[in-house]
Amino acid sequence: MTSWIRIEFKTLEIDFLGFHNRKFPIRRKGGHTLFVMSHIPKKNAMKKIRAKIKAYTEPRAKLYLDIHDLVKGLNLKLQGFKNYYLISHNAKKLLNRIDWYVLERLTLFYNKKRNGHKKHGNLTDVRNEIGHRLVKLAS
Repeated sequence: MTSWIRIEFKTLEIDFLGFHNRKFPIRRKGGHTLFVMSHIPKKNAMKKIRAKIKAYTEPRAKLYLDIHDLVKGLNLKLQGFKNYYLISHNAKKLLNRIDWYVLERLTLFYNKKRNGHKKHGNLTDVRNEIGHRLVKLAS
């Protein structure tokens, strides 16, 4: 026996396999709004990748590493995360936050290694030093 189920599409939200799936509005010409089903990483997945990045960059035992070696190790984690979660355009906003967090963690590592007085200073120095070696999630 088949039963009919009515689903309200404006409020449909599903969490599945690390993704939060829901309808996102797209504005069209003439003031029309089109709702398109898309997915973004769940908040829990974002917390987990931040925790992994922090656990990788935080230990003082890694201060002997050059920043380029640290970036190589981070790239392995970031590339896997990017391959899994960057399949929708809406995910780029959230993955851009992770890119910023990685840069912030590398700045903290750089300043800790050089005994800098400003914990969050020298951001431009870090950007210049790593150049294009770091995997960007939102690109």
